[in-house]
Amino acid sequence: MTDRERDEHTMLDRQQASIAALERGELPLAARERIEELRQKGAAWTSDLSVSEMSAVRQAGFQPVGMVMGSGVFRIAAQWGYLSNFGAGGSSGGRVRTYPCPHGLSYGLGGMGGAGGEHRMGYNWEHTNYEAGIVGARDAAISRILAEARDLGAHGVVGVRILRRHLEGVGSSLEFTCIGTAIRRAGAPKLQTPFMSHLDGVAFAKLIHGGYVPVALVMGIGAMEIDPGCGTEWQLRSWSNTRIQQVSDGLEEARMLGINRLEGEIGSVDADGAVGVETEFNAHELGGEAMLAELFLLGTAVRRFAKEPLDEPPLPILRLR
Repeated sequence: MTDRERDEHTMLDRQQASIAALERGELPLAARERIEELRQKGAAWTSDLSVSEMSAVRQAGFQPVGMVMGSGVFRIAAQWGYLSNFGAGGSSGGRVRTYPCPHGLSYGLGGMGGAGGEHRMGYNWEHTNYEAGIVGARDAAISRILAEARDLGAHGVVGVRILRRHLEGVGSSLEFTCIGTAIRRAGAPKLQTPFMSHLDGVAFAKLIHGGYVPVALVMGIGAMEIDPGCGTEWQLRSWSNTRIQQVSDGLEEARMLGINRLEGEIGSVDADGAVGVETEFNAHELGGEAMLAELFLLGTAVRRFAKEPLDEPPLPILRLR
């Protein structure tokens, strides 16, 4: 066996070992090796904290132990076009609202009674498969970043950045990646599940001094496909100012779905509320006049541990004269 063949064989063995580890819910081989190096005595830690953030984290009683990351890639199940998927009497398993043809001439996409496809109903319907794909990718990424933090003996992860990327368009694969800095409090008992926060180091320190602790990252997602009926399409082509009822309803439904799910996740981790909630709204074009309205909310769930804010340490004074 040549050196090249030996190297290829070793690489294949490592890939298979990593796949087997992921299937068991463990970290891949390269991640475990990197963490093991960081756990060695005298190993240098890494951090994406700025100087002011690191100083604030240390003043709050924590120290960085290393950068951690988790990633998940999910294939989004096909679910495009209400009638194509569920038929006139079907259901998406989520919210559905219909908008009858104002002429009363058609019930489907192909027209009725010789009216043709220009007369048809409109549908607003929830993309449950799309929402489930985002939640699944998020859960996989968070489980892996928490596993890295736990292996480093960290109590939490701060400054978490979320990277969401559609690899081949909105209807294909989704990549969800979390990157942050694991931190540890000397002398404190280990936590079964490290906390996570997307707040930066300075905001994290202010949160602690304010009498709150971060609990977990929480998310809300709402996705509604808007398949315009003939009445909505005529409104979209109108030369007058007019409220487009179907599109407005779809955006409002996506907003309420996202908010309700965010509040549900806050309650599931027994938190008092969420801070720093970031709102990302996207309107994806699906062909023709159809669109997918997506609301993505991300925040840090917090729990109160002190009735009053902690005393701030006195600022050092340097005499200038």
